[in-house]
Amino acid sequence: MSLLIVERGYNAGKRLALTEFPATFGRDQTNTFVVDDEEVSRFHFRIKKRGRLYICEDLESKNGTYINGDKILNSIIKNGDKILIGSTEFQFAASEPDIQITSEFVNFDMVLSDDLGLKGPIDLGKSHDDVKYTPIRLSQVSVVEQLQDNLKSVKEIYDLHSNILVIDDLEEASKTLLKSIGQLMPSISRAAVFVWAAANRQLIPYASRQFKKKQKSFLLSQRSLEDVVARKQGVLLISDAGNAGSANRNRIIFPMIHNNETICVIHIEIDNVEYANTPKELEMVQALISRSAPSFETMLLRREIDAWMVGMIETVVATIEAKDTYTLGHSERVSRYCVAIADELKLNRETKKLLLVSALCHDIGKIGIPDAILKKASLLSSEEYDEMKLHPTIGSNIISHMPNAHRFVSGVKHHHEKWDGTGYPDGLAGEDIPFFGRIVAIADVFDAMVSGRAYSGFMDQSAAVQRIVEEKELFDPEILKACVRAHDSGAMTLKTSTANNSPGAAEKKSEAIQIDIEDPKPSRIRSRKK
Repeated sequence: MSLLIVERGYNAGKRLALTEFPATFGRDQTNTFVVDDEEVSRFHFRIKKRGRLYICEDLESKNGTYINGDKILNSIIKNGDKILIGSTEFQFAASEPDIQITSEFVNFDMVLSDDLGLKGPIDLGKSHDDVKYTPIRLSQVSVVEQLQDNLKSVKEIYDLHSNILVIDDLEEASKTLLKSIGQLMPSISRAAVFVWAAANRQLIPYASRQFKKKQKSFLLSQRSLEDVVARKQGVLLISDAGNAGSANRNRIIFPMIHNNETICVIHIEIDNVEYANTPKELEMVQALISRSAPSFETMLLRREIDAWMVGMIETVVATIEAKDTYTLGHSERVSRYCVAIADELKLNRETKKLLLVSALCHDIGKIGIPDAILKKASLLSSEEYDEMKLHPTIGSNIISHMPNAHRFVSGVKHHHEKWDGTGYPDGLAGEDIPFFGRIVAIADVFDAMVSGRAYSGFMDQSAAVQRIVEEKELFDPEILKACVRAHDSGAMTLKTSTANNSPGAAEKKSEAIQIDIEDPKPSRIRSRKK
């Protein structure tokens, strides 16, 4: 739905829903919308729609039609544009196609509301003595000028913002922001952060917090969320305590803006409808949100880049799988085994993320091995084996061109090194073998046994772990212990083993990992037939 909100002049604050096109505006009663302004012509302008485009056309008016200060005859209008005719100013807001609130909102105990019993919504841009608390004003004017005499408030915002600056994880930053908002707004009952995915017009709930002992479900207003995203200004939904259909709570919705684009939405609820939030509280919350926007934008961009990088890796892995049917699913399984071992080693999130990428890439070098060797069913000759042993070096050379490759390439180059120094390509021993190489090595050998590539036939997972223990001189002792613990806990038991496709086994669908670089734990999967 598209709207015109009367910013000033006749019927200030009124929302005009544009449902039929063309829609005409002027003093004459036959217009779609009558504007009772002596400076406006009888037929002043009209809005047409062409596909997803909205076009404003002046109807040879006496005083002209202005968009964002420029006089126009025929012009495309976009979200947030200001249309001035006479002494009446409108703001255009379009939200087509409608914003989709993803199904994940159920996991956050949220329900959609039809806004029965609301007095509002009240545009925060027109509240409190007509002072506009827009993100631009707050970052450039409010904190510097309006709060300059209140050093305590300035310091509070500065300290809370500093807490967010040192965080590089989007989920953790969202939780910290909500906690900080609770400190600025004592009346708050619950709050949530939504990430705005503009490409598919989705609001994705990312973090939530309950501030009161008596917890309730969140009550979302899709219309208000659409309005906030489209207009880039906050709204306050006031509950009518005397109305039997009232939601009996007030809601405040703030956009997080960066480079004039909405990147997040913060939804706040207050159960005590008698409590009136002060302009200072609202301003300080908006100031904190505005100052946090660059950090959130950076984290969102990093997430997109990471996802792009993993997509590229998966493409290369799929290319290798097309060359060698054995590798089908092998890299994915090894990566999951590595993460299970990493959990036992209590590695931090960032290290696990890099290990995951390293494990996915560990066999990429096989793309440079001739098919005659790669697909040979019988034992390789010594010359062929020497050629095969080149794949870790080939893989590391390929990976070296990726961003931050130095942080994870060791698992690619050194996953065939042995603790006793009998491995390749460099014959490293003990702790001279890079850490990722030691983890990928044991996961690689484990999958080789349970998938039937190494030793004789397929091995049961417990038998494979026992065989690895018997050959303990080949592996890092601490990583070997972690592998055993992961197996005993069930973390190494996956349905992805190609042993499921062995002769006599029931035909099953196997699963391949849907990698989420922001959540390296191997819990998000998608099924596909192999």
